Amino acid sequence: MGHRVLVVDDEYRMRRVLELMLSGQGYEVKTAPDGIQAMEIWRKWEPHVVLTDIRMPGADGMEVLNFKTSQGLPAPLIILTAFGTIDMAVAAIKQGAYDYLTKPFDNEKVIEVVRRALQDCGAAQAPGQGPAPMIGSSKAMQEIFRDIATVADTPTSVLITGESGTGKELVARAIHNRSGRSQQKLVRVNCAAIPADLLESELFGHRKGAFTGAVADRKGSFLKAHGGSIFLDEIADLPMGLQPKLLHAVEEKTVTPVGSDRAVKVDVKVISATNRDIRQMVAQGMFREDLYFRLNAFNIHLPPLRERVEDIEALAGYFLECYRGQFKSSVRKIDRAAIDVLKTYSWPGNVRELRNAIERALLACTGNVIRVTDLPPGITREENSKTASSTRGQLDLEQTERRLIERALDKTGGNQARAARLLNISRNTLRYRMKKHGIFIRKAE
Repeated sequence: MGHRVLVVDDEYRMRRVLELMLSGQGYEVKTAPDGIQAMEIWRKWEPHVVLTDIRMPGADGMEVLNFKTSQGLPAPLIILTAFGTIDMAVAAIKQGAYDYLTKPFDNEKVIEVVRRALQDCGAAQAPGQGPAPMIGSSKAMQEIFRDIATVADTPTSVLITGESGTGKELVARAIHNRSGRSQQKLVRVNCAAIPADLLESELFGHRKGAFTGAVADRKGSFLKAHGGSIFLDEIADLPMGLQPKLLHAVEEKTVTPVGSDRAVKVDVKVISATNRDIRQMVAQGMFREDLYFRLNAFNIHLPPLRERVEDIEALAGYFLECYRGQFKSSVRKIDRAAIDVLKTYSWPGNVRELRNAIERALLACTGNVIRVTDLPPGITREENSKTASSTRGQLDLEQTERRLIERALDKTGGNQARAARLLNISRNTLRYRMKKHGIFIRKAE
């Protein structure tokens, strides 16, 4: 069965047109006449993509978007809007909608946006294969989605930074998939994994006889990516001797294969990534400043998982679904206590570590619900250590956080939205931390 698409519109004809069009592309389609029914279907059916009209009786498109955000649901939501409601559609994009389509729309445009949404969220892959989709309703992740949309269809070079395991390659793929180059290749080169004496040939190619073992001409990664994008992973590990040649390739859009004196024109979008502090490397003379500025024309920084706690439950649920199908497991959910432990763990390995933890927990689980005892020992040991320290009164940071939250709520008269803004955190983060500290707001009698 194909990917699942939910269509929400109060006009029967529009629902039917979209249903026939998308079904003809191999998608499994369900429809709803309003937001209330849409949310019920979403809960039970778990669509991969949702298309919703913005103005409907009952619950409108913005309420459906709020449902997606509050529940941490990964499916991208596409707004359907008439000319007079474009301002509302733009506001929806700022609040986490994936894209919008203006009625009347071209059929090919609808198909293209749905296809792109599936690629960007990772649903175009079989569950459990390849990297995790870009899941996140946190403020940080919504900013990253906006950055991707801003820079994707431009020639601008992008540098993606962040700790190991945060999903830098996934962002690179999303940028490529959302660009006009998506029908061409995204070629990945790991600058740290290839020996220095072979890296030049890997990037720029070589001519037959250029060095011992060069028995034939070889096309380098820049030429392989012609018309598409090249992803230079671990760029901070590029040897100093190769940096001038890469700078020339990025600036002049030409490459010279090893053993050749003839430059070849290339058309590529350059996307780089590193988990190192490359600015400090520039200051220490370990990386060329001019190359750094050329590669860093647009920066996207991925926050560590511990700084986007709101996304952990949705990510854990996604990984559970991946491995449940892969292992043919009867496990259906992760219980609340286990989710709370996952949210308080520091995740030094970020999303990659969370994925491994859910895989191990699924294998360890003997029932149909993952519990705290099924989680990897390292995670539960950290939680036990925190609990023990708390009983000794040593977690001053926790006490300070509680006092700050209580002070913000007191200052705003219990208004959580205003308190979250005062603390410079999202409302979801505030709610989670209130629950963590046992902070409740008494309703006025």
